[in-house]
Amino acid sequence: MIDLNNLEEIKKIDPADTYKTTSLANEQAKAAWEQVKNLDIPSLKGQVKSVIFCGMGASIYGALVLKAIKGDTLPFPIEVISDYHLPTYADESTLVVLTSYSGTTEEVLSCAQEAKGKKTKMLVLTKGGPLAEFARENNVPAYIFDGKFNLSSTPRLGNGYTVIGLLGLFKKLEIIDISDEEMKKAFDYLDTQLEDIKHEALKESEIFVNRIPIVIAAEHLAGNGQILRNQFNETSKAFSALYLVPDLNHHLMEGLQFPKDSKLYFLVLNSHLYSPKIKKRMELTVEVIKQNGHEVINSFPMGKTKIEEFLETLTYGSWLTLYLGLRYNQNPAINPWVDWFKAQLSK
Repeated sequence: MIDLNNLEEIKKIDPADTYKTTSLANEQAKAAWEQVKNLDIPSLKGQVKSVIFCGMGASIYGALVLKAIKGDTLPFPIEVISDYHLPTYADESTLVVLTSYSGTTEEVLSCAQEAKGKKTKMLVLTKGGPLAEFARENNVPAYIFDGKFNLSSTPRLGNGYTVIGLLGLFKKLEIIDISDEEMKKAFDYLDTQLEDIKHEALKESEIFVNRIPIVIAAEHLAGNGQILRNQFNETSKAFSALYLVPDLNHHLMEGLQFPKDSKLYFLVLNSHLYSPKIKKRMELTVEVIKQNGHEVINSFPMGKTKIEEFLETLTYGSWLTLYLGLRYNQNPAINPWVDWFKAQLSK
């Protein structure tokens, strides 16, 4: 088995250097926050009655995180679309956020044309491609990032640009309230915790070898839960599933009884900042899982704010799934089956 402390061994199966890119995640986030601050984007305060986020895979992570962390503070509904079409209610009072790391995602480009036809307000996040051209040709406010700190050019390792960039854009639009001081403290906090996070992820990645990771999350870490599930799929090349509390308490617990001797291993994204009811639900959920004979890792980030906990959990998940993929002797940067599927679809 690969020695995960030997960088030369890692490079043999990681030629795109996802290891180095993962190390630069916080630098990427800091850069995105500063870059967005310097954009000339007009406020939409009081002009929006609904927001629709359009994106696929890793490109929708920012929407999931924003909704989880800030959704309950917004006076209008948010919808996340991972498909070709906008809902019929989209109109001039709707903000459509179009996110595609590559700028080539056909579902997002389809939504862009529909948004144009409906004369909605629009916002674009991308590294380039046709989506960037769409933004330029139609004078759509956009964050077109250079991806400098994503050495692997892998979209799911560009979370600083797509997630932190989106938070920064919504601050610029005066839709959410988040201060530079709060973000700086979160970035500084993560710098102090990075080595401990890597050590924990390295140790726990061994546990998930030949196991099926089942992720459980709630409230402000719900976005993290979906990101982590996807990272297990793409980076580790491993099957994984996600369940959210409180919904899982109404169905999943009965499904823990069979089959016996399953390979399920539960990863609970817990938090000291959860509301009292969710804290109690998490405690009881873990107890039910254990009583049904399954094993659990109860992960508690130690950040003092939701942003700190989000960044800490995101970093932990990125390292955990990277190490697991390397333990499987897999190139973490490539997605051969996704690429095959796209190639067949285009014929």
